[in-house]
Amino acid sequence: MVKGKAPKPRMPKVARVTKMEQLLPTAREMVSRDAANMYEGIKINKGQRVLIINDTTADQLVVQAISTAALEKGAHVNVITLEGYRGLTDPGAMLDTMFSNNWYPAWVWKAAEEADIVLLTAFVKSAHTPLPDLPNKPLIDNWELTADLMLSDHQKYPVEIRDTIDEVAWEQLFNCTSVKWTDLEGTDITMKLTTIDWQRATKKKMEKSGEPYAHGHLMLPAPVEDMNGVWVTSSVTFGGPIPRTKFHVEKGRVRAVVGGGKYGDRLRKSFAEHKDLYKSKCPGPGVNWITTIGLCTNPSVRPSPFFAELEGSARVAAWTFGHRRAGVIHTSVGEGLLTPTYKIIRHMDNYFSTVVTDKGTVVKDGHLTALDHPRVRKVAAKYGDPDKLLKELWIPAVKGVNA
Repeated sequence: MVKGKAPKPRMPKVARVTKMEQLLPTAREMVSRDAANMYEGIKINKGQRVLIINDTTADQLVVQAISTAALEKGAHVNVITLEGYRGLTDPGAMLDTMFSNNWYPAWVWKAAEEADIVLLTAFVKSAHTPLPDLPNKPLIDNWELTADLMLSDHQKYPVEIRDTIDEVAWEQLFNCTSVKWTDLEGTDITMKLTTIDWQRATKKKMEKSGEPYAHGHLMLPAPVEDMNGVWVTSSVTFGGPIPRTKFHVEKGRVRAVVGGGKYGDRLRKSFAEHKDLYKSKCPGPGVNWITTIGLCTNPSVRPSPFFAELEGSARVAAWTFGHRRAGVIHTSVGEGLLTPTYKIIRHMDNYFSTVVTDKGTVVKDGHLTALDHPRVRKVAAKYGDPDKLLKELWIPAVKGVNA
């Protein structure tokens, strides 16, 4: 492990939110704006039917504020509060539980058939969980928030700056043919990419949005078979910190897992148990393929410092939010459907990566180089001091690296 290159940990002072009224101005803005990927927002109109599927472990101040703001817009709002997973704090168990929708009673989905908009604050991740095919085709979205995150700088960050950061970073990534990814925890991965890999990776996004990438979350092609080396992490995106875990990667898939405590045991068991599962876009069977390599781009992001006090849905939201920060490499393993309602996929994060392509250095020790680009700084200057707007708000503390 390389030491001494990571900046010191940094977390802004964060006040506790004690009253729903503190959140109302932000909630009103959220229900009045269109979403920009990785910005919560749904423009709610008068007369629309809004269903919030909530659970007892989610932050109830957030639910109250969203409900109140939607009612003020003239919408019809119903809130279903399920029991949730009280007491759930284990990262591996949290991760593997939230990608199933079968803990939602059938009558919840029946209620969703009468809604125009379904907001999920309860324990499920709609982007990866196989949801029912509802005949009314409502707009369904996750709002992964705690009260303090609703009031964070991220919610006020100018989208134009973030989108310009994306443009510059994408120019350094798109159609690159080689990638060297290292990090201060011990990752050392090489990738070779082809034009066909890039075409396959961008096709769906082009068809959906007309752009080859999702803003805030730029993706390298994955899975690809020309990917080899060692990948090391100590953070589960939808669960929290874990003992350092080392993955030996050969030809695009994890061949061995070293360490990781209970989380490592969970992975080793499932990789063996599902080695013949073949229900995904992967080149072969198994749930051990590297299926996502994403680069996040917003410097204004932080997690909730109250993470350790929370459980279930609020705990997931409090930690997960941090993976949106500029320079974080967001990676997933597997994506096989175990049942029609449950996908097995594990997401993890690296905070101090260096990513070098044949087109240049994209990330250096966790710092996204696009933040220093003259074009980005020029746009940031329209909104204030570029030095402040482009400085990472949060620097994570990673044991053995900078803490």
